[in-house]
Amino acid sequence: LIPIITLPVTKAPVTTVNSNMAKHIIVTTELPAVIKGDADWRIYRPLQLPNGVTCLLVHDKESKTTACSVSIGIGASADPRSLSGLAHFTEHMCFLGSEAYPEENAFKSYLSSHGGRSNASTSMSATTYKFDILAAHAEKVVDIFSNFFIAPLFTESGTAREVNAVDSENSKNESNDGRRRLQILKALADPTHHYSKFSTGNAKTLSVPLGTPSKDSSGDNVDEKKDDGGECINSNNDAHNASFVREALLAFHRRHYTPDNMTVAIVGPQDLDTLEDWIVPRFAKVKNNWNVKGLGKDRGNVLAQGEMSAAENFVEESAYDAPNDSFNGHSSEETDVHAMWNPAFHPGNQNGKWPVLLTTRPLQSVRKCYMYFPLPPTRSMGGQSPYSLLTHLLGHEGKGSCFAVLQDAGLVDSISAGARLSDQD
Repeated sequence: LIPIITLPVTKAPVTTVNSNMAKHIIVTTELPAVIKGDADWRIYRPLQLPNGVTCLLVHDKESKTTACSVSIGIGASADPRSLSGLAHFTEHMCFLGSEAYPEENAFKSYLSSHGGRSNASTSMSATTYKFDILAAHAEKVVDIFSNFFIAPLFTESGTAREVNAVDSENSKNESNDGRRRLQILKALADPTHHYSKFSTGNAKTLSVPLGTPSKDSSGDNVDEKKDDGGECINSNNDAHNASFVREALLAFHRRHYTPDNMTVAIVGPQDLDTLEDWIVPRFAKVKNNWNVKGLGKDRGNVLAQGEMSAAENFVEESAYDAPNDSFNGHSSEETDVHAMWNPAFHPGNQNGKWPVLLTTRPLQSVRKCYMYFPLPPTRSMGGQSPYSLLTHLLGHEGKGSCFAVLQDAGLVDSISAGARLSDQD
């Protein structure tokens, strides 16, 4: 597993040069040293590539495997509400081949043949891809893996098939009590807040949004039905549906899978120079493909609105639903704005009637009680962690604890406490 560590910004970065077999010279920026405990035997090297990708190289002399992870700083919070599940769908599609390795199963086939495994996940604020493999076979799979972010294929056949895969995943979730509670919680949230979005997606949500013009083979609009604004739509046209969803997929990838929004971590028994030679030349090829037309610093690298396609407009407009989750790159004034408390849950959601008591009938034979308290973010508190202290005290099981008192009364079997979610806002 890749350890979670802190990259402190405490001193000026150092510029270093990576030479890949004397063919390419890539100037990288060495980031401040990692803070680690005395018992940590690993050796760390944090770097930033010239295109903006942040990298963490970790030498672990005890490891028998090499593991690598790529995290994109965007998740379901940036989904267009009319295309729920787009971030999750993009996660599925990234594993289905690249220009360098067009075979859809090349990655998983290589992993399974060499003691490896992979996974990916989409949260509200991040999308993470990861794998591990026997160390002797790592470099080849690093090359396959990196190309998912350099030039993914996103084929038309794969697009249609993976919509069904996402739909099947959602169907499986419908029989999971935890996922059912999650959707109830989202239904109680402020409907304008990004947390209320349906993050998994299904075949219905990953279809043409109402009001999207459809065209027949001649390029003319097909007038099958009209939305309230009178625009022609054709939700039943499967070809148009697949085409638009793929356009939105490509737009979402261009908009958010940019090098400055990407962090790579790799850990293995290889020395740091070897890991650097594997990672730097490959991830330095990741490009920002979202065209620059200059809409101001707050808009960043975006197309001018008038030059956007319908799919690009959907993606661009929803991009600003997500709170800024960056630890750097903003002035103190901007950071204060982004760190403002914007709770997803407040009394106004239920016409001022709080607390809310909600009972649900589980599918499994269990009895559980969940108590939720909306609390402000603590990102700006640095090394302080009031929530950790609170949850430690509430979850403590020693003499005189909440658990001990309730267990002695025959009311509970277990108690746990922790943050249900933790976002910038």
